[in-house]
Amino acid sequence: MTEAGTVTVTARVAYGTKEVLKGLKPLFKAERDRARKLRSSPEWSAVGLPGREAAAKRAQWAMYKAHLRERGELADTLDVLVANGVRAELADRGWDHEWPPVPQQALNMGRWPGSRDGAWPEGVTVRLPSGLYTTTLSACWHTSAEAIEKLRDWRDKYPDAMPTRQFRSQAEDEALDEYNRLADQVTTTGAIWRAAVTRGIESEPTIQERIAN
Repeated sequence: MTEAGTVTVTARVAYGTKEVLKGLKPLFKAERDRARKLRSSPEWSAVGLPGREAAAKRAQWAMYKAHLRERGELADTLDVLVANGVRAELADRGWDHEWPPVPQQALNMGRWPGSRDGAWPEGVTVRLPSGLYTTTLSACWHTSAEAIEKLRDWRDKYPDAMPTRQFRSQAEDEALDEYNRLADQVTTTGAIWRAAVTRGIESEPTIQERIAN
């Protein structure tokens, strides 16, 4: 964690993604300008109010701004853009609900068996709301745990199997086919972060249209 209420994560993404995200900076600025314009409307003005009422008005605005962000109606930072992508990805998978706690082994085991994040050359670092992070971690673990246990058994059974070996026996090929089948059943948090970044980039036209209106 970097501050109360947020968790820092790094999405492993395709080459060129960071450059695309740099191109969204004017979009974030336009969204911040739109938020400032909305903040200056009479509904949210604290001018002339007593101190306590002015503080309450500012607090109400902060809550409303957070509400706009969570609903995907304000994307004024990269953090917010990716968080909205995470919410959309979880919703599409039917995972946007309460999950059982994550066991300690999921936190201590490092990269999960079946993880393929190493194939992605760039890293995009963002801060996500801690509750959203926890939901994602829990959903990924509980939907993948059975396959992860089978992958552990696979490694015990085939300790010398190497996907990159140039010459393999038929038995090794069959074993690696089994590994890939099981790995396809594992969803890591990295896969969700990566999908969220993609969703954020693909939402640019919608945000541009919102700004234009």
